[in-house]
Amino acid sequence: MSMPVQEPASSNDVIVIGGGLSGKAASLHLAKAGLKVTCIEPARTVSQAVGESLDWSSPDLLGDLGLPADVLIKTQSATWKRHVVLKLIQGAPEDYTPLPWLGRAPFQVELSTIHVDRLRLDRELQQSVTNLGVTMVHDKVVRVETQGKRVSAVHTAGGQSFSAPWYIDASGFAACILAREFKLPAIHTGPPKVAVWTYFPVSQAIEGAALHMQPMPAEYLE
Repeated sequence: MSMPVQEPASSNDVIVIGGGLSGKAASLHLAKAGLKVTCIEPARTVSQAVGESLDWSSPDLLGDLGLPADVLIKTQSATWKRHVVLKLIQGAPEDYTPLPWLGRAPFQVELSTIHVDRLRLDRELQQSVTNLGVTMVHDKVVRVETQGKRVSAVHTAGGQSFSAPWYIDASGFAACILAREFKLPAIHTGPPKVAVWTYFPVSQAIEGAALHMQPMPAEYLE
């Protein structure tokens, strides 16, 4: 049985498609700016995320979202990562540490980054999004309605329609909803990568990450 299509809900300033890390971050910043935001995300619960080792810009970005690194460390939602050791199957390991000049003016880059517990981090962000009044719609965008080169509404699998002056596509690499609709070219950095993580006890805190890699010859990150 097909579901009747509703008239678009137009009382929004922005529609965010996707409620992952980037979708939540976009929703938070927009809501803080006083905009009325609806975020459409299929999942009702926080699911196990892929990836938890963040790059060196992440502490400042999370701080802007109300989750400063020192608080994440104190609550054991994160641990420090001050360097990365890259170990290939052949050859000596290489130790990557941000150079001190990056921490000085004019760059002022934080020289330590963090590993995070993504489940806990996503729950914290979800609570912040809710507290700021963002409307979370648990549904899947399946169709985009356009007028020329503009989006006029998005339609969901559940028969709902949403419209707003602005739309943000945070649907992720696999979906790329608006990019597919408008046939926009995509630029990717290398082929998809897969990392398998594990944890084990050590005699002292290393505060780093070790990457054991076995790439094929002439591949990205060889």
